[in-house]
Amino acid sequence: MKKTLFLVLLAAICIMPSCKKDSTQAKVVFGNSKRMTVTSYEGIPLVVQYGHFSWGYYVDLNNDGQGDVQFHSTSEIMEGGILTELCCQENTALLGEIIDQKFSLLANNANDSFGNDDTFMKTKVTLYRSGNEFFPMNEAKYIGFKLTENHKSRLGWMKVILHHDYVELLETAIQK
Repeated sequence: MKKTLFLVLLAAICIMPSCKKDSTQAKVVFGNSKRMTVTSYEGIPLVVQYGHFSWGYYVDLNNDGQGDVQFHSTSEIMEGGILTELCCQENTALLGEIIDQKFSLLANNANDSFGNDDTFMKTKVTLYRSGNEFFPMNEAKYIGFKLTENHKSRLGWMKVILHHDYVELLETAIQK
């Protein structure tokens, strides 16, 4: 009996190190860079176009040389204001929630968390339109995202400040 118990215990000890939790299932905490690749953009404003032409700035979230999201702005001639949007490219989805059958982008605070089981959507969202704020202005907030590559997903976040006439991207982070 003691020998069998010893063998079961020994087998459990040998098997446990090989059972690692899948990092793609782990929660990501906004502002926490542990097990994340971080890119700092501190001090680089993404200027909004003042004329009637549209302007966009692509952000490469996983450093593969391809833009994954785009901050896009244009002057709305008829409304006399500015439209600022965040657009997903093919492999990226934004963290949000569905309210009244409509996707809403979440403006998250540091230390909030999210995971693969939360709601993500590949979409274009309005951040600001002609005096209406759809995203908090003049304060640092986090936008969560999920990037899918080769049938595997990685989670990450962007830290941004939306101003009336520009978007300030402070940093991005994505799971390693």
